[in-house]
Amino acid sequence: MFRIARLARTAAPRSARSYSSGLFTPAEYEASKEHARNAVETWRKISLFLALPACGIFGYVATKDEFDHIHHMEHDPPKFVGFPYLHVRRSKFPYGDGEHTLFWNPLTNPDPED
Repeated sequence: MFRIARLARTAAPRSARSYSSGLFTPAEYEASKEHARNAVETWRKISLFLALPACGIFGYVATKDEFDHIHHMEHDPPKFVGFPYLHVRRSKFPYGDGEHTLFWNPLTNPDPED
């Protein structure tokens, strides 16, 4: 059974595989390369003259808003609300004074002692 299948495979004529060599004429291939160059140049210009300035403008606006927010929080800090599940400490933290988490920020996290 296997011998017959192997004979059928070897007896069949093999055709040459043509990947992309027979699909384009040389003129079509050169036209395709020119189109690709133009597309790359277009996207390069869009990236340099549209995307980068837009990122800079939006970064400036976001930074300005964040600094305004920080300035507001310095004058009106958040108040501590003593819910029973907040500030539960069964043991001290192994860093700092042991009462505050590693990411505790005195500007944004109210302290219950205050």
